[in-house]
Amino acid sequence: MKRELIKELAQSVAEHNEMSAQELSWLFSRLSKKELKTFVNLLFWETKNRKVAVSYAGSMTENHKKRIESLFPGKKAEFKEDSSLAAGVKFEYGDYVLDYSVSGIIKRILENIKGQL
Repeated sequence: MKRELIKELAQSVAEHNEMSAQELSWLFSRLSKKELKTFVNLLFWETKNRKVAVSYAGSMTENHKKRIESLFPGKKAEFKEDSSLAAGVKFEYGDYVLDYSVSGIIKRILENIKGQL
């Protein structure tokens, strides 16, 4: 099976976020080991790029959650309270991390000071 078709299949599975036992059986019977490995890798990246992990300190209102979701159109936001953050919020999507927590800001300030010494 061509890579383009495998990519379309991975995109479809990531979009629907599930596969039935029958679909899995069909997949295993049709794809070679190499093609399955390609499918799994593409599915991993498709899934990773479709969601935003939002870690926050304390509590967050539904209004704030909706505002954050609007910042990332086409991505599913997964909210998680993180006790390791003193204050602020941290976004992770794809290979990007936006750290707006107090500890992240302090860490960037210290790195900047060390770089100037």
